[in-house]
Amino acid sequence: MIISKEQERAKIAWDLVNKVPSSLIDSYASLAKSAPIMILTNGLGQTLAFFISKKSKECNLLYEHLSKWLSDNVVWTQDGDLIERVVNEEVPGYKMATEEALAFLAWVKRFATALSKEGEADAG
Repeated sequence: MIISKEQERAKIAWDLVNKVPSSLIDSYASLAKSAPIMILTNGLGQTLAFFISKKSKECNLLYEHLSKWLSDNVVWTQDGDLIERVVNEEVPGYKMATEEALAFLAWVKRFATALSKEGEADAG
């Protein structure tokens, strides 16, 4: 079966968001909503550094989810952890990683919001 890149993003996002513990889904959804704006305002590297510095469970989860997606869907010229790749990557790879992160986060944000209490309030 052939699936589009958008379907692949959606599938992976759905699988990952569904594994977020219910005790964290509200704060994870809130972070997922703000992450694209953070990336557009500060850049991908700065946003990832923020996630690392916070040391919260939801920041760690979102960092891991972005790392999983970007590691498999960006052609990297660098090795290492996501943050190491991003800060050492050449401009074309950095731009590609930023675009993929934003596209992936659109799905993460939708699914996390749907599973959070805020999503339940919107539905009811």
